[in-house]
Amino acid sequence: MICLDNDVLRKYARPDPDPNVVRYLSSRRSESWILPSVVVFEYLQNFSAANRIHTERQQLEQHFDSVASLDGDVAEESANIRARLATAGTSLAVPDLFVAATARANGATLATANRRDFDKTPVHELLDVDIISTADEV
Repeated sequence: MICLDNDVLRKYARPDPDPNVVRYLSSRRSESWILPSVVVFEYLQNFSAANRIHTERQQLEQHFDSVASLDGDVAEESANIRARLATAGTSLAVPDLFVAATARANGATLATANRRDFDKTPVHELLDVDIISTADEV
């Protein structure tokens, strides 16, 4: 199972998808793809019209296997990850904690292009993270 971070979703959903993201996701077509609800929010906040927001949400739900709710399990997992990262001297912003916790609570690999926040040893020790090098990094 693959859990997509917002940066991967944006680079995949744009009119000219990032070829590295497309390649990564295509190689994992047989796996379930989930979106954390916080990622859906981050994506949808780029639109201002209610009907466009609704249409975009419907398209996400049709294209991806599921939207994972921010429920009690994810909240608890977020707190556990935050505490463990703090003991290792690192941290994640709250939305990133929710994304990481969603991946971990669902037994998924987190797919992200966010090297700055997620490519840290303590994070890798807590969950499976695939850092995707995107075309715009070249």
